[in-house]
Amino acid sequence: MCLTIPKKIISIKNKKAKVDTGTVDVSIIKNLKAGDWVLVNANLAVQKVSQSEAKKILKLIQS
Repeated sequence: MCLTIPKKIISIKNKKAKVDTGTVDVSIIKNLKAGDWVLVNANLAVQKVSQSEAKKILKLIQS
């Protein structure tokens, strides 16, 4: 089983996104922009999620 962590994109350049903990590869997800939320595993964004879904996941992780 793999754990994915929600991260909010701050900026994107050359298929690398800046997030609060560093950079992640966003090459497999199209049409991302600053402010979008993605699920990250091993510094690879694997899925775009809504802000509400990201917040729910973060709340579960922190509890």
